[in-house]
Amino acid sequence: MMTMQDQGESKSKSKMRKFVTSLAVGAVFGFLASAGLLTLIDSGQLGAFNPSRTFAALVGVMYVLCGLFVGLGTLNPKLGAKFLNVEDADELREQAILLRYSTIGIVGMGTIMILLALAMPLGPVPASGALAAVIALFAITAFTTRKQLAATDELSRAISQESTSAAFYLMFSVGGVWSILAHLEYVIAPAPLDWMTMFVSSMMIAAFWVCGRKGLLMPR
Repeated sequence: MMTMQDQGESKSKSKMRKFVTSLAVGAVFGFLASAGLLTLIDSGQLGAFNPSRTFAALVGVMYVLCGLFVGLGTLNPKLGAKFLNVEDADELREQAILLRYSTIGIVGMGTIMILLALAMPLGPVPASGALAAVIALFAITAFTTRKQLAATDELSRAISQESTSAAFYLMFSVGGVWSILAHLEYVIAPAPLDWMTMFVSSMMIAAFWVCGRKGLLMPR
């Protein structure tokens, strides 16, 4: 007969297996998406890419991939509960509206980065078309962010504010040091697209860091 301690250990092992599996799945998809993008870039089919455009595109792909994982979880809670860090499918159903807004915002931001990387003069997307699409996506992202904040509780809002603050300090540290070194002519100055990439990647890194500090990334 299984004791309560045995049940607890079994549940803990199950959570850890799910956590490790989620990390593995995310790593595999991330690697495949990145490898596929780099292969296309090397082939020249996406135009003449430089490091700034390459990093921007990679960050955009990571955003889109994360958004699609969350979106899949909201569309199919039973499946999502198997690879997302949630208690069960019911938690995904309860947060469906919030997560849908989050999905749209994340995918939108990732698409912006990809469009900027593909824009002329080096990429195949006309600058005017890229600008129009970016403006539209920024508007959509701002709208979904506002809706998302309105649907969150006090804890989530506090985490969002702390993540924003952490992203600012991270951005200031990296971008500031880079600018100082460039001003003193030790390194090449960051390109405009580099700043955008730093802004967007700082938000994601800060969000994961704050959630990790709060214990929200622990296996559930």
